[in-house]
Amino acid sequence: MTRSRTVVVTGGASGIGEAVVRRFTALGDEVIVLDRRKPGSPVHFVETDLNDCSSIDTAVDALDRPADVLCNVAGVSGASPVPLILGVNFFGLRHLTDRLVPRMNEGGAVVSVASTAGWYWRDHLAEVTRLIETPDFRSGVDTGAALLRDGKDAYARSKEALIVWTSLAAQCYRGHVRLNTVSPGAVETPLLPSFYASMGHAELDPLTELAGGRNGRPEEIATVVEFLASAQATWVNGTDVVADAGAEMAFALRQNSAA
Repeated sequence: MTRSRTVVVTGGASGIGEAVVRRFTALGDEVIVLDRRKPGSPVHFVETDLNDCSSIDTAVDALDRPADVLCNVAGVSGASPVPLILGVNFFGLRHLTDRLVPRMNEGGAVVSVASTAGWYWRDHLAEVTRLIETPDFRSGVDTGAALLRDGKDAYARSKEALIVWTSLAAQCYRGHVRLNTVSPGAVETPLLPSFYASMGHAELDPLTELAGGRNGRPEEIATVVEFLASAQATWVNGTDVVADAGAEMAFALRQNSAA
């Protein structure tokens, strides 16, 4: 009989994070939610603010067992202030991951939810590299806030940084745990209206059309997260898996053919 895993999920109180919690709970895993709000499901909860390193450190120290899986799902949209976007979406996530991974059981997995907003990281690699090379949370947020004045751009760079950093970190932690990202397109969550507010229908509606005329559902993303954390994905490492019904690729190909 396979033993129950310990799965840590950030942002597990709503949206994709809540769907991830349901998924692992259904598998019989022990789930620990790190969030600012208590989840509705009866799982272990540690109140955590990913925009505060001391809160992250307190949460990690409060965990009474090694984790097998870390799912970084918490995030904010481009409608938030730039420092908050950078702090929660990347620098807080990075701090938590670096603190927790050495305490994880060998053979474990980290799965972080990025976004198709990070699709064009190659076009911004110099800027993304500047963010990644900052040594800590405070200097990272300060550097990013000086570079990025617009919430939409800050959101995209935070997700680009997450995708690139995950690939680099996967090599650093190779042999201990695997690290991958999932990049959803637009998903029907409580945050979706704020994404439309920051990105606009003109940008998002064509992608929805290319995705078959609908946005994703949280459980569809949770399924990908579950796979990447499973023993069936042991040869998947340092990789970004796009889950958007093929919309972003179709859009990029259409743009290229029109050029």
